[in-house]
Amino acid sequence: MIRITEKQNCCGCTACAQSCPVNAISMITDEEGFYYPKADEVKCISCGKCDRVCPIVNPQEEPHGDRDVYIAQNRDKEIRLDSTSGGVFSALAQFIIDKGGFVFGAELDSEFCVQHGQGKTKEDLQRFRGSKYVQSRMGNTFQNIRKILQNDQWVLFSGTPCQVAGLHAFLGKDYEKLILMDIVCYSISSPGVWKQFLEHLEKTGSVRMGDVERIKFRDKTKFGYEYTLMTFYGKNNKVLYSSGPESNQMLRSFVSNTATRPSCYSCQFKGVERVSDFTAWDCYNIYQYDKRMDDNQGSSHVMVHTEKGKQLISEIEKYLALQKVDMQKAVASEPALTDSASPSEQREDFFRKYRAGEDVFDTFFLDTGRVKIERFLRHSLSKLGIYKYAKRIMKG
Repeated sequence: MIRITEKQNCCGCTACAQSCPVNAISMITDEEGFYYPKADEVKCISCGKCDRVCPIVNPQEEPHGDRDVYIAQNRDKEIRLDSTSGGVFSALAQFIIDKGGFVFGAELDSEFCVQHGQGKTKEDLQRFRGSKYVQSRMGNTFQNIRKILQNDQWVLFSGTPCQVAGLHAFLGKDYEKLILMDIVCYSISSPGVWKQFLEHLEKTGSVRMGDVERIKFRDKTKFGYEYTLMTFYGKNNKVLYSSGPESNQMLRSFVSNTATRPSCYSCQFKGVERVSDFTAWDCYNIYQYDKRMDDNQGSSHVMVHTEKGKQLISEIEKYLALQKVDMQKAVASEPALTDSASPSEQREDFFRKYRAGEDVFDTFFLDTGRVKIERFLRHSLSKLGIYKYAKRIMKG
């Protein structure tokens, strides 16, 4: 029977809950707002399947050979602008849809909670595009995927490395028509904290949530890829609220590793070795590869792990502009590929106040003079079209 005694040893992937033959395991939120499995001892039949399927308790082998790495941009400029970086997910998803298959990815539900959903049309893909820096609610996603695969239909699953590993363990075998794509994950934030942030915006009059129709965590529309904003849209694509990473309190809690899940501080799924077919991440240094692609609209790195992936990459080239690049250079460009997040010094105090029911955004990440200056500089440099150059100089 699954028992979580050390929270850093549970990533919340739900493989245990979805594999239980008697539905004895439920995913519940803890005092920090994260999902954890809880077993009903009366229902449990002690079969041990939950422990066997856990990707942390039983790490999986990644029997891959040489890997190829590409830089990529979606050939459809509107799709690329709507995507977090280069639009690799949309290209893979379109391939699956063309095959009559199903796509699974993170989306926002009617109350703007993050969950994994499914789609099978081109129009569905907008729901799944873009980063959501919050742990997603999985529901019965793994079980639904297994049913589809057993019906000999194509499936693309996109998620964090731990979610992909959880699905891989849950299925227990490879399927020819299953494509797994993970993203390089910095960390995941608490769904409870995200909910409180939305309540905070309502309370402070920043936005009326009843008017919101779409939220983009990284919106390129105003300043482009180099300086993205979190934007809340209403009817007719009207901007209701928008703020950058130096100002947005939720984004600040994320990038500072304050609202982070404990397992992310010692992530078991870092490194080049993956059970996925593809790993995608940002390519901010596109100018170092090809200056012609440096248009501030978004670019991706994509690593191909499997023979299945290598066969597929040639088929999706009609959707993607691709260039093969040096693997070591690509890996060195993104520390989060190999390194876990470091705990914030204020995490303990942050969650102590959260547990007490206090509005943590009234206390932490305030709009100080320093924040206002940084916001002014970013906005000014972006309007002048030189922010990306200043950013590169600062990084050395």
